[in-house]
Amino acid sequence: MLPLIRSLLAPLMSLVLLIMASGLFNTFVSIRLEMEGYSPETIGMVVSALYVGILLGSLRVDRWIAAYGHTRSFIAFALASTALVLAQSFWVNAWYWSGLRLVGGLCMAGILVVIESWLLIQSTATTRGAILSIYLGIFYGALSLGQFLLNVADPSTITPFLVTAFLCACSIFPLLLSKTAEPSTPAESVRLTLPQLFRLSPLGFFGGIISGMLLAAIYGLVPVYAKEIGLSIPQISNLMAVIIFGGLSLQWPLGRWADRGKRRRILTLASFLSALFALTIPLFDHQLLLFLLGFAFGGFAFTLYPLSMAYTCENVQNDQIIAATGGFVLSYSLGAIAGPLLSPLAMELFGPEGLFYFLATISLGLGLLGLRKPAKVKVPEKECDY
Repeated sequence: MLPLIRSLLAPLMSLVLLIMASGLFNTFVSIRLEMEGYSPETIGMVVSALYVGILLGSLRVDRWIAAYGHTRSFIAFALASTALVLAQSFWVNAWYWSGLRLVGGLCMAGILVVIESWLLIQSTATTRGAILSIYLGIFYGALSLGQFLLNVADPSTITPFLVTAFLCACSIFPLLLSKTAEPSTPAESVRLTLPQLFRLSPLGFFGGIISGMLLAAIYGLVPVYAKEIGLSIPQISNLMAVIIFGGLSLQWPLGRWADRGKRRRILTLASFLSALFALTIPLFDHQLLLFLLGFAFGGFAFTLYPLSMAYTCENVQNDQIIAATGGFVLSYSLGAIAGPLLSPLAMELFGPEGLFYFLATISLGLGLLGLRKPAKVKVPEKECDY
Protein backbone atom coordinates (compact mmCIF):
# COMPACT_ATOMS: atom_id res chain seq x y z
CA MET A 1 0.00 0.00 0.00
CA LEU A 2 2.77 2.49 0.89
CA PRO A 3 4.58 2.17 -2.48
CA LEU A 4 1.24 2.74 -4.21
CA ILE A 5 0.56 5.85 -2.12
CA ARG A 6 4.05 7.22 -2.85
CA SER A 7 3.47 6.75 -6.58
CA LEU A 8 0.31 8.86 -6.30
CA LEU A 9 1.79 11.76 -4.29
CA ALA A 10 2.27 14.11 -7.28
CA PRO A 11 -1.32 14.01 -8.58
CA LEU A 12 -2.66 14.20 -5.03
CA MET A 13 -0.52 17.27 -4.24
CA SER A 14 -1.76 18.96 -7.40
CA LEU A 15 -5.30 18.06 -6.37
CA VAL A 16 -4.85 19.66 -2.92
CA LEU A 17 -3.98 23.07 -4.38
CA LEU A 18 -6.75 23.00 -6.95
CA ILE A 19 -9.44 21.83 -4.50
CA MET A 20 -8.40 24.45 -1.94
CA ALA A 21 -9.10 26.98 -4.69
CA SER A 22 -12.42 25.32 -5.51
CA GLY A 23 -13.48 25.19 -1.85
CA LEU A 24 -12.80 28.88 -1.39
CA PHE A 25 -14.42 29.89 -4.66
CA ASN A 26 -17.60 27.80 -4.44
CA THR A 27 -18.51 29.24 -1.04
CA PHE A 28 -17.41 32.74 -2.05
CA VAL A 29 -19.65 32.71 -5.15
CA SER A 30 -22.77 31.99 -3.06
CA ILE A 31 -21.89 34.55 -0.39
CA ARG A 32 -21.01 37.29 -2.91
CA LEU A 33 -24.23 36.79 -4.86
CA GLU A 34 -26.25 36.85 -1.63
CA MET A 35 -24.46 40.09 -0.67
CA GLU A 36 -25.44 41.53 -4.06
CA GLY A 37 -29.11 40.80 -3.32
CA TYR A 38 -29.72 37.76 -5.52
CA SER A 39 -32.38 35.25 -4.42
CA PRO A 40 -31.63 31.64 -3.37
CA GLU A 41 -33.23 30.47 -6.64
CA THR A 42 -30.83 32.62 -8.69
CA ILE A 43 -27.86 31.51 -6.61
CA GLY A 44 -28.96 27.91 -7.15
CA MET A 45 -29.00 28.56 -10.91
CA VAL A 46 -25.40 29.81 -10.83
CA VAL A 47 -24.31 26.84 -8.73
CA SER A 48 -26.07 24.43 -11.10
CA ALA A 49 -24.29 25.96 -14.10
CA LEU A 50 -21.02 24.53 -12.80
CA TYR A 51 -22.51 21.05 -12.77
CA VAL A 52 -24.07 21.43 -16.21
CA GLY A 53 -20.50 21.99 -17.37
CA ILE A 54 -19.32 18.92 -15.44
CA LEU A 55 -22.07 16.88 -17.10
CA LEU A 56 -21.15 18.06 -20.60
CA GLY A 57 -17.44 17.56 -19.94
CA SER A 58 -17.92 14.03 -18.63
CA LEU A 59 -19.45 12.95 -21.95
CA ARG A 60 -16.21 13.23 -23.92
CA VAL A 61 -13.36 14.02 -21.54
CA ASP A 62 -12.17 10.40 -21.43
CA ARG A 63 -11.26 10.66 -25.15
CA TRP A 64 -9.17 13.77 -24.45
CA ILE A 65 -7.31 11.95 -21.66
CA ALA A 66 -6.76 8.89 -23.87
CA ALA A 67 -5.33 11.13 -26.61
CA TYR A 68 -3.11 13.48 -24.53
CA GLY A 69 -2.44 11.59 -21.30
CA HIS A 70 -3.29 12.33 -17.68
CA THR A 71 -0.56 14.87 -16.92
CA ARG A 72 -0.99 17.14 -19.92
CA SER A 73 -4.77 16.99 -19.56
CA PHE A 74 -4.63 18.08 -15.91
CA ILE A 75 -2.32 20.99 -16.71
CA ALA A 76 -4.57 22.20 -19.51
CA PHE A 77 -7.69 22.07 -17.35
CA ALA A 78 -5.99 23.78 -14.39
CA LEU A 79 -4.68 26.68 -16.50
CA ALA A 80 -8.07 27.14 -18.16
CA SER A 81 -9.66 27.27 -14.68
CA THR A 82 -7.20 30.01 -13.69
CA ALA A 83 -8.21 32.15 -16.67
CA LEU A 84 -11.93 31.65 -16.01
CA VAL A 85 -11.66 32.77 -12.37
CA LEU A 86 -9.87 35.96 -13.42
CA ALA A 87 -12.51 36.61 -16.09
CA GLN A 88 -15.24 36.25 -13.48
CA SER A 89 -13.73 39.11 -11.42
CA PHE A 90 -14.52 41.67 -14.14
CA TRP A 91 -18.29 41.81 -13.62
CA VAL A 92 -20.62 40.60 -10.84
CA ASN A 93 -23.66 39.42 -12.78
CA ALA A 94 -25.56 36.16 -12.26
CA TRP A 95 -25.95 35.36 -15.98
CA TYR A 96 -22.34 36.22 -16.80
CA TRP A 97 -21.14 34.14 -13.88
CA SER A 98 -23.38 31.25 -14.92
CA GLY A 99 -21.73 31.15 -18.36
CA LEU A 100 -18.23 31.16 -16.91
CA ARG A 101 -19.15 28.59 -14.25
CA LEU A 102 -20.49 26.32 -16.99
CA VAL A 103 -17.15 26.42 -18.83
CA GLY A 104 -15.41 25.97 -15.48
CA GLY A 105 -17.47 22.82 -15.03
CA LEU A 106 -16.03 21.42 -18.27
CA CYS A 107 -12.57 21.89 -16.76
CA MET A 108 -13.60 20.41 -13.41
CA ALA A 109 -14.99 17.31 -15.16
CA GLY A 110 -11.61 16.83 -16.80
CA ILE A 111 -9.77 17.24 -13.50
CA LEU A 112 -12.04 14.78 -11.68
CA VAL A 113 -11.80 12.12 -14.38
CA VAL A 114 -8.01 12.57 -14.64
CA ILE A 115 -7.43 12.10 -10.91
CA GLU A 116 -10.06 9.46 -10.22
CA SER A 117 -9.19 7.29 -13.23
CA TRP A 118 -5.48 7.65 -12.33
CA LEU A 119 -6.20 6.27 -8.84
CA LEU A 120 -8.55 3.52 -10.04
CA ILE A 121 -6.12 2.30 -12.72
CA GLN A 122 -3.21 2.18 -10.27
CA SER A 123 -5.19 0.41 -7.51
CA THR A 124 -6.62 -3.11 -7.36
CA ALA A 125 -10.01 -4.48 -6.35
CA THR A 126 -8.76 -5.13 -2.80
CA THR A 127 -7.24 -1.66 -2.35
CA ARG A 128 -9.72 0.45 -4.33
CA GLY A 129 -11.88 1.45 -1.37
CA ALA A 130 -8.86 2.41 0.71
CA ILE A 131 -7.30 4.45 -2.11
CA LEU A 132 -10.58 6.24 -2.79
CA SER A 133 -10.93 6.97 0.93
CA ILE A 134 -7.44 8.51 0.98
CA TYR A 135 -8.30 10.51 -2.14
CA LEU A 136 -11.58 11.79 -0.71
CA GLY A 137 -9.96 12.45 2.68
CA ILE A 138 -7.37 14.65 0.96
CA PHE A 139 -10.10 16.16 -1.23
CA TYR A 140 -12.29 17.16 1.72
CA GLY A 141 -9.32 18.27 3.79
CA ALA A 142 -8.35 20.65 0.99
CA LEU A 143 -11.97 21.84 0.75
CA SER A 144 -11.95 22.56 4.50
CA LEU A 145 -8.74 24.58 4.22
CA GLY A 146 -10.31 26.50 1.36
CA GLN A 147 -13.19 27.56 3.61
CA PHE A 148 -10.80 29.10 6.13
CA LEU A 149 -9.30 31.27 3.39
CA LEU A 150 -12.57 33.24 3.44
CA ASN A 151 -11.49 34.58 6.84
CA VAL A 152 -8.59 36.42 5.17
CA ALA A 153 -10.14 37.01 1.74
CA ASP A 154 -12.90 39.63 2.11
CA PRO A 155 -15.83 38.52 -0.12
CA SER A 156 -16.62 42.14 -1.00
CA THR A 157 -13.20 42.64 -2.64
CA ILE A 158 -11.24 41.17 -5.54
CA THR A 159 -9.02 39.17 -3.16
CA PRO A 160 -10.92 35.84 -3.39
CA PHE A 161 -10.55 35.89 -7.20
CA LEU A 162 -6.80 36.48 -6.97
CA VAL A 163 -6.22 33.84 -4.27
CA THR A 164 -8.26 31.27 -6.23
CA ALA A 165 -6.43 31.98 -9.50
CA PHE A 166 -3.05 31.76 -7.76
CA LEU A 167 -3.84 28.34 -6.26
CA CYS A 168 -5.18 27.01 -9.58
CA ALA A 169 -2.00 28.08 -11.38
CA CYS A 170 0.24 26.58 -8.69
CA SER A 171 -1.53 23.22 -8.90
CA ILE A 172 0.33 22.30 -12.10
CA PHE A 173 3.78 22.35 -10.48
CA PRO A 174 3.71 19.05 -8.53
CA LEU A 175 2.95 17.19 -11.76
CA LEU A 176 5.40 19.24 -13.82
CA LEU A 177 8.26 18.63 -11.37
CA SER A 178 7.47 14.99 -10.62
CA LYS A 179 9.21 12.04 -12.26
CA THR A 180 6.27 9.74 -11.50
CA ALA A 181 5.04 7.88 -14.56
CA GLU A 182 1.42 8.51 -15.45
CA PRO A 183 -0.91 5.53 -15.97
CA SER A 184 -1.09 4.06 -19.44
CA THR A 185 -4.27 4.54 -21.42
CA PRO A 186 -5.72 2.14 -24.01
CA ALA A 187 -5.12 2.89 -27.66
CA GLU A 188 -8.87 2.97 -28.20
CA SER A 189 -11.26 4.25 -25.57
CA VAL A 190 -13.64 1.50 -24.43
CA ARG A 191 -17.09 3.02 -23.97
CA LEU A 192 -19.93 2.45 -21.53
CA THR A 193 -23.41 3.83 -22.11
CA LEU A 194 -25.38 5.20 -19.18
CA PRO A 195 -27.91 2.33 -19.48
CA GLN A 196 -25.00 -0.12 -19.29
CA LEU A 197 -23.62 1.66 -16.22
CA PHE A 198 -27.08 1.58 -14.65
CA ARG A 199 -27.49 -2.15 -15.33
CA LEU A 200 -24.06 -2.84 -13.84
CA SER A 201 -25.06 -1.17 -10.57
CA PRO A 202 -28.42 0.59 -10.10
CA LEU A 203 -27.52 1.45 -6.49
CA GLY A 204 -24.11 2.82 -7.47
CA PHE A 205 -25.61 4.80 -10.35
CA PHE A 206 -28.28 6.39 -8.14
CA GLY A 207 -25.66 6.82 -5.43
CA GLY A 208 -23.76 9.05 -7.86
CA ILE A 209 -26.91 11.09 -8.55
CA ILE A 210 -27.87 11.46 -4.87
CA SER A 211 -24.33 12.32 -3.78
CA GLY A 212 -24.27 14.99 -6.48
CA MET A 213 -27.55 16.45 -5.22
CA LEU A 214 -26.28 16.42 -1.64
CA LEU A 215 -22.85 17.90 -2.18
CA ALA A 216 -23.89 20.59 -4.66
CA ALA A 217 -26.69 21.74 -2.35
CA ILE A 218 -24.29 21.76 0.61
CA TYR A 219 -21.63 23.78 -1.23
CA GLY A 220 -24.09 26.20 -2.78
CA LEU A 221 -26.90 26.68 -0.25
CA VAL A 222 -25.62 25.87 3.25
CA PRO A 223 -23.85 29.30 3.19
CA VAL A 224 -27.21 30.86 2.29
CA TYR A 225 -28.95 28.90 5.08
CA ALA A 226 -26.28 29.97 7.57
CA LYS A 227 -26.56 33.62 6.60
CA GLU A 228 -30.35 33.54 6.87
CA ILE A 229 -30.20 32.16 10.43
CA GLY A 230 -27.86 34.99 11.41
CA LEU A 231 -24.32 33.58 11.24
CA SER A 232 -21.46 35.94 10.40
CA ILE A 233 -19.06 35.40 7.48
CA PRO A 234 -16.35 33.81 9.73
CA GLN A 235 -19.00 31.60 11.33
CA ILE A 236 -20.28 30.55 7.89
CA SER A 237 -16.78 29.61 6.73
CA ASN A 238 -16.21 27.70 9.98
CA LEU A 239 -19.51 25.82 9.61
CA MET A 240 -18.66 24.84 6.03
CA ALA A 241 -15.20 23.71 7.14
CA VAL A 242 -16.67 21.62 9.98
CA ILE A 243 -19.18 19.89 7.66
CA ILE A 244 -16.48 19.11 5.11
CA PHE A 245 -14.01 18.03 7.79
CA GLY A 246 -16.68 15.63 9.04
CA GLY A 247 -16.64 14.09 5.57
CA LEU A 248 -12.88 13.75 5.77
CA SER A 249 -12.99 12.01 9.16
CA LEU A 250 -14.96 8.94 8.05
CA GLN A 251 -13.42 8.33 4.63
CA TRP A 252 -10.73 5.90 5.80
CA PRO A 253 -12.72 3.76 8.29
CA LEU A 254 -15.73 3.38 6.02
CA GLY A 255 -13.54 2.80 2.96
CA ARG A 256 -11.56 0.05 4.68
CA TRP A 257 -14.73 -1.51 6.06
CA ALA A 258 -16.30 -1.49 2.60
CA ASP A 259 -13.21 -3.20 1.10
CA ARG A 260 -14.05 -6.29 3.16
CA GLY A 261 -16.91 -7.09 0.79
CA LYS A 262 -19.61 -5.02 2.48
CA ARG A 263 -19.81 -1.99 0.19
CA ARG A 264 -23.57 -2.20 -0.36
CA ARG A 265 -24.27 -2.54 3.37
CA ILE A 266 -21.98 0.37 4.28
CA LEU A 267 -23.44 2.58 1.54
CA THR A 268 -26.97 1.87 2.79
CA LEU A 269 -26.03 2.55 6.42
CA ALA A 270 -24.28 5.82 5.52
CA SER A 271 -27.39 6.93 3.60
CA PHE A 272 -29.69 6.37 6.58
CA LEU A 273 -27.34 8.13 9.01
CA SER A 274 -26.95 11.05 6.61
CA ALA A 275 -30.75 11.40 6.59
CA LEU A 276 -30.96 11.18 10.38
CA PHE A 277 -28.41 13.91 11.08
CA ALA A 278 -29.82 16.17 8.34
CA LEU A 279 -33.21 16.01 10.06
CA THR A 280 -31.78 16.93 13.46
CA ILE A 281 -29.82 20.02 12.34
CA PRO A 282 -32.86 22.37 12.03
CA LEU A 283 -34.13 21.29 15.47
CA PHE A 284 -31.39 23.10 17.39
CA ASP A 285 -30.39 26.76 17.28
CA HIS A 286 -27.44 26.47 19.67
CA GLN A 287 -24.28 27.13 17.67
CA LEU A 288 -22.21 24.36 19.29
CA LEU A 289 -24.91 21.77 18.57
CA LEU A 290 -25.22 23.08 15.02
CA PHE A 291 -21.50 22.54 14.46
CA LEU A 292 -21.49 19.09 16.09
CA LEU A 293 -24.49 17.88 14.09
CA GLY A 294 -23.02 19.44 10.94
CA PHE A 295 -19.82 17.47 11.54
CA ALA A 296 -21.77 14.20 11.91
CA PHE A 297 -23.94 14.94 8.88
CA GLY A 298 -20.90 15.71 6.72
CA GLY A 299 -19.19 12.56 7.99
CA PHE A 300 -21.82 10.34 6.33
CA ALA A 301 -23.10 12.52 3.47
CA PHE A 302 -19.62 12.99 2.02
CA THR A 303 -18.84 9.26 2.04
CA LEU A 304 -21.70 8.43 -0.34
CA TYR A 305 -19.70 9.48 -3.40
CA PRO A 306 -16.64 7.20 -2.94
CA LEU A 307 -18.74 4.32 -1.64
CA SER A 308 -21.02 4.54 -4.68
CA MET A 309 -18.07 4.78 -7.09
CA ALA A 310 -16.25 1.80 -5.57
CA TYR A 311 -19.46 -0.24 -5.56
CA THR A 312 -20.08 0.60 -9.22
CA CYS A 313 -16.54 -0.38 -10.22
CA GLU A 314 -16.89 -3.87 -8.72
CA ASN A 315 -18.35 -5.04 -12.07
CA VAL A 316 -16.18 -2.99 -14.45
CA GLN A 317 -13.25 -4.35 -16.48
CA ASN A 318 -9.85 -2.63 -16.18
CA ASP A 319 -9.92 -1.25 -19.73
CA GLN A 320 -13.30 0.36 -18.96
CA ILE A 321 -12.12 2.27 -15.86
CA ILE A 322 -11.69 5.65 -17.59
CA ALA A 323 -15.05 5.31 -19.35
CA ALA A 324 -16.76 4.15 -16.14
CA THR A 325 -15.24 7.08 -14.22
CA GLY A 326 -16.55 9.48 -16.85
CA GLY A 327 -19.98 7.84 -16.66
CA PHE A 328 -20.02 8.04 -12.87
CA VAL A 329 -19.02 11.72 -12.97
CA LEU A 330 -21.90 12.18 -15.42
CA SER A 331 -24.38 10.58 -12.99
CA TYR A 332 -22.96 12.75 -10.19
CA SER A 333 -23.32 15.89 -12.30
CA LEU A 334 -26.96 15.05 -13.12
CA GLY A 335 -27.67 15.13 -9.41
CA ALA A 336 -25.48 18.18 -8.85
CA ILE A 337 -27.52 20.14 -11.41
CA ALA A 338 -30.81 19.13 -9.80
CA GLY A 339 -29.77 19.66 -6.17
CA PRO A 340 -29.26 23.45 -6.20
CA LEU A 341 -32.41 23.89 -8.31
CA LEU A 342 -34.74 21.75 -6.17
CA SER A 343 -33.48 22.58 -2.67
CA PRO A 344 -34.45 26.30 -2.91
CA LEU A 345 -38.03 25.14 -3.53
CA ALA A 346 -37.95 23.36 -0.17
CA MET A 347 -36.50 26.52 1.41
CA GLU A 348 -39.34 28.52 -0.13
CA LEU A 349 -41.94 26.14 1.35
CA PHE A 350 -40.44 25.51 4.80
CA GLY A 351 -38.03 28.39 5.32
CA PRO A 352 -34.22 27.97 5.59
CA GLU A 353 -34.74 24.64 7.41
CA GLY A 354 -36.27 23.22 4.23
CA LEU A 355 -32.76 22.75 2.86
CA PHE A 356 -32.01 20.03 5.41
CA TYR A 357 -35.45 18.44 5.04
CA PHE A 358 -34.65 18.09 1.34
CA LEU A 359 -31.20 16.62 2.04
CA ALA A 360 -32.69 14.15 4.52
CA THR A 361 -35.37 13.02 2.07
CA ILE A 362 -32.99 12.18 -0.78
CA SER A 363 -30.54 10.44 1.59
CA LEU A 364 -33.40 8.34 2.94
CA GLY A 365 -34.42 7.42 -0.61
CA LEU A 366 -30.93 6.09 -1.37
CA GLY A 367 -30.94 4.08 1.85
CA LEU A 368 -34.27 2.48 1.00
CA LEU A 369 -32.96 1.57 -2.47
CA GLY A 370 -29.98 -0.10 -0.80
CA LEU A 371 -32.31 -2.45 1.10
CA ARG A 372 -33.44 -4.06 -2.15
CA LYS A 373 -31.76 -7.32 -3.10
CA PRO A 374 -29.20 -6.68 -5.92
CA ALA A 375 -29.66 -8.47 -9.23
CA LYS A 376 -26.82 -10.39 -10.89
CA VAL A 377 -25.19 -8.45 -13.72
CA LYS A 378 -23.00 -9.23 -16.71
CA VAL A 379 -20.07 -6.99 -17.56
CA PRO A 380 -20.66 -5.38 -21.01
CA GLU A 381 -18.05 -6.05 -23.67
CA LYS A 382 -19.41 -4.13 -26.62
CA GLU A 383 -17.90 -0.74 -27.41
CA CYS A 384 -20.30 2.11 -28.05
CA ASP A 385 -20.76 5.81 -27.42
CA TYR A 386 -22.75 7.56 -24.75
